[in-house]
Amino acid sequence: MMKKGTGFLTAVATLVILGVGCLVESKHSVGLATKTESLLAAGFPSELKIAQGQNQCPRGPSVAPAKETRKIREEKFGFSFDIPTNYQTEKRQDNTLMISLYNPADIQLLECGKKNRLRGYGHQTLPVWVTVQPATPETRLLPELSSTTLRLENIRETTIAKQKAFVYIKKSSMTGKTDADNVETTLSANFFTPDQQNLVTISTFNYGDKISAVEEKVFNTVISSFAFVR
Repeated sequence: MMKKGTGFLTAVATLVILGVGCLVESKHSVGLATKTESLLAAGFPSELKIAQGQNQCPRGPSVAPAKETRKIREEKFGFSFDIPTNYQTEKRQDNTLMISLYNPADIQLLECGKKNRLRGYGHQTLPVWVTVQPATPETRLLPELSSTTLRLENIRETTIAKQKAFVYIKKSSMTGKTDADNVETTLSANFFTPDQQNLVTISTFNYGDKISAVEEKVFNTVISSFAFVR
């Protein structure tokens, strides 16, 4: 998965393969008409098709999560968690397992992009992710600050699935600038599997200073219901 300006994380009931999902907030479309005109003048057909796709298949407002939930089970790592019944999942696995949880607004956008054979439309989605990646003795539950990770906020130690966990907000910027147009906000929860061999991360993302209230609610549903079932 990718998000604007940065590579992101490389997630089992119904498996829905709808298209490449990356992230961008709706404000990314600001000035799109100007961009389209520029691309026409410059003669970049591929980039133009991406810009046109954002106009043709914009992401609508997030739909409120259903009160009813259904259980997602991951057999390989032996865990389960709940999601709202109006959400759908997409699973990908190589060295890292990633389960993307899509709001109905995301599903509509992805179906529109696929139907119209557009490129770049998936980056407007705002999923919640559950990822599992191999851990080493040096793997930490909190990320280190770097040139792109500006700071961690609201760090809270807790227990998820009977495992020590940290929930936190990460502020990052690929440009190094700290204004609202450049700062990216990620809400994450990190904990190890019981055998300490893998790091589980539950997260969601947005541009600017705030996480969507809808995605935060689904994030909390996932972490409160997460359980290792072996």
